[in-house]
Amino acid sequence: MEGVRPWLRGASWVIGGFLLTVILQAPAAWLPLPSQGPISFSGTAGHLLRGESQLAYRGQALGTLRWAVGFPTSLNGIPVTLSLQGPALQGTAEAELSPSAWRATVHRLSLDSRALKDALAPYAIAPEGTLQGRNLVLSGHGNQLASATGALRWTGGLVRYRLGGNSYAPTFPPLSAELAPGAGGQLEAEVSAPSGPVLSLVLRPGGWADLAVRRRLLRLADFPAPEGMGDDTVLLELSERVL
Repeated sequence: MEGVRPWLRGASWVIGGFLLTVILQAPAAWLPLPSQGPISFSGTAGHLLRGESQLAYRGQALGTLRWAVGFPTSLNGIPVTLSLQGPALQGTAEAELSPSAWRATVHRLSLDSRALKDALAPYAIAPEGTLQGRNLVLSGHGNQLASATGALRWTGGLVRYRLGGNSYAPTFPPLSAELAPGAGGQLEAEVSAPSGPVLSLVLRPGGWADLAVRRRLLRLADFPAPEGMGDDTVLLELSERVL
């Protein structure tokens, strides 16, 4: 038995090294990325620690998502560097992943009018301009977004839309959105024009978004709005599942 113990100790190192090699060389296709649903992945290539996949939202291609996994330097999680490159969407981020949660800092995000038109096509809305974001901080668990902070800015421009059988083409000023965590795991955003807030958004657990539209938005959209009310009056509330 005395001669067996050193062999067992040596074998454990060999087995551990073999398993580590398998993990390092494992194909990225082994990752359990969803191929169906609002957010989907396809054409996954590379390895677990460095790979890429084609990202889509509701069937609309967004671009190539690339990742590189680093070595942990703390107990917060495994660091991952992310980049998304597409014809109409670009972004870079750094994330920390753990078995129970994730956290990401989006350093740069840019969606041009092509991406915005694709996302809003089901609502017959076609905006020009670019949506920009910097230093957004997101956190959650699994595919659930728990909190977000930061700001987004749309540069403004012509917006073509159809409503009630009529076509409209107003020119909007720039709009900004402030993101903040709300109560009960909700995410809140207030979208404002230079003249004041135009709508409020609450993203509830389960991917549902609640919108509250103010009279000011209808006025900017050149849509007939009720008289005798202030621009801050909420005229319409609706819910839509976005994730």
